[in-house]
Amino acid sequence: MLLELAGRHPLLRDSLAIHSTDDRRIVLDARRLLFASPLDLTATAATAHAHAAVDAEATLLLPDSKDVTAYVQRMDLLKALPPGTQVEGVVPEEFRSDRSATLLEVAALRPDTADAISERLGRVATQHLGPRDGRRVFKGIGELIDNAISHGASTCGAFIAAQAYSGKTTGYRRLEIAVCDTGIGVLNHLRLNPEHAHITTSAEALEHAVRPGVSGTRDTRGNGLPDLLAGTSDTAATRLVLRSGDGLLRAGRLRRAAVTRSTSTRAPVQGTWSWLRVSYRP
Repeated sequence: MLLELAGRHPLLRDSLAIHSTDDRRIVLDARRLLFASPLDLTATAATAHAHAAVDAEATLLLPDSKDVTAYVQRMDLLKALPPGTQVEGVVPEEFRSDRSATLLEVAALRPDTADAISERLGRVATQHLGPRDGRRVFKGIGELIDNAISHGASTCGAFIAAQAYSGKTTGYRRLEIAVCDTGIGVLNHLRLNPEHAHITTSAEALEHAVRPGVSGTRDTRGNGLPDLLAGTSDTAATRLVLRSGDGLLRAGRLRRAAVTRSTSTRAPVQGTWSWLRVSYRP
């Protein structure tokens, strides 16, 4: 399925796209990318590794913007790509400073790395959002990490990245985190539980995934993703974006108001992509 690509398909938006060639190579085209988020980075890494797993090599076309390319390099995307990936474009000379208080560079998320990554993200969250709000947001981050490890596991793995913003330019203290795995996806995971055998589309599966008590197993578990949306304080603006298969779900919460919308996309993805953004006024 991964190689059945014809033409140019947006990976996340029109400025970041993927297309295939005749020699079992995919091209990740970021030349028009004017801004890169943690989701752009982790989705690119996950896509490249998913194709490498079926012996398809990848080429990454770096952004034309020098500033965006420098950010891509600083966030360790180039290091996270599978061996054999061709990178086309000018890679700037790097002068690296310690940004551990605000950044989590693209990293492989596995059971053996999850604790260290969680500890680092906990420090970032509490430092930028304060002890109370930081702990609340960290609970949501834990759900994304747990989901990727528990039912997103695959030979390709999962990838995570995050960035905190101080609010000096945006007016909001903000934390963004993205987790992209290459596992079986939400639809196949839910259908492991006979109670969800009636679900037939990825969009419908994503809608069920954000409902309390829904699981792909018979085990009694917490509310998972619903807790993620409801776990922040009433002063926060929370946005969650999920992609799995050909399904896309956008969920948001501001104070007590919540909105969830799902749809289908033309270009399916393998596994599950999750992006969480939580914003507070300074």
